[in-house]
Amino acid sequence: MSISGPILVFLANGVQGSAVVRAARRRGHAARALMRARPDHATDRDAVIGDLDDPASLRAAAHGCAHAVLQIPAGPQPRMIAQAQAALDALLAAGTRSLVLKLSSASRPAPCPDASFVANAAIEALVRHAGIPFAVVRPTMYLDNLLKPSARADIVDRALVSPPIARDQRIAWTCVDDAAHVAILLLEQARHGGDHLVCGPQAVTGDGLAKQLSIGLARPIAFRAEPVTLFEHDVAMAMGADLAARIAARFRYFAEHRDDADRILGATPAPLRLPGFHPISIAEWARRHRSLFR
Repeated sequence: MSISGPILVFLANGVQGSAVVRAARRRGHAARALMRARPDHATDRDAVIGDLDDPASLRAAAHGCAHAVLQIPAGPQPRMIAQAQAALDALLAAGTRSLVLKLSSASRPAPCPDASFVANAAIEALVRHAGIPFAVVRPTMYLDNLLKPSARADIVDRALVSPPIARDQRIAWTCVDDAAHVAILLLEQARHGGDHLVCGPQAVTGDGLAKQLSIGLARPIAFRAEPVTLFEHDVAMAMGADLAARIAARFRYFAEHRDDADRILGATPAPLRLPGFHPISIAEWARRHRSLFR
């Protein structure tokens, strides 16, 4: 293993960042959980406080870290770029030896109708310019999105899985734990320079997703494609209009650029040849989370 010191994990109080912390510690590594604020119930002695908008706090948090798993929250592109640069400056000052850049999805150059894809490309360019050895991890689409209140209510109350995506769109669904595991394996194996699409073992249509969920949840589930406008409204009510618009733009992109959607979503999944990684199936993921869908 080439991990030789603490791993600084960004956004560690979120779903994805906390999964990285767990994955690192399961494999015996010291993970320093970077949080903007310490929750009242937090008991993590290795948590550090740092704000992506506060470069001084990032430098303090990164001090002594040998590696990092970097993720930047969705937001306006100028802010995302400034946050990424502040994080990289802190990691360079700390002498960080390697990092994994964990992106939410694809990177595409401007002009592109999905601003988040353009922001991802800009952040990649910053990381490349920084000179720290790195690898990129990006998911197809997370099954964990089904745990959000509105999606879970559809499954529990109406026996429906209803993402805002075409019925015939094939997706090799993955999960946050698999993406986190890949990030740590890449650091362990010093696999720098690669771009790794984390996908499940099988690409399925909407009806195929419903079938696999039915197996895992031991109850019949049907598929219904939710209109993107309705999805955007629901997200706006829960998370604000700006974030809702950014998320909805991605699904509109998938609908309008089907060939690229196939590439991004793993419609023809290529196995990730990474020793120690065994992707979870949809049915097994659902079985493990069955208690949350009752």
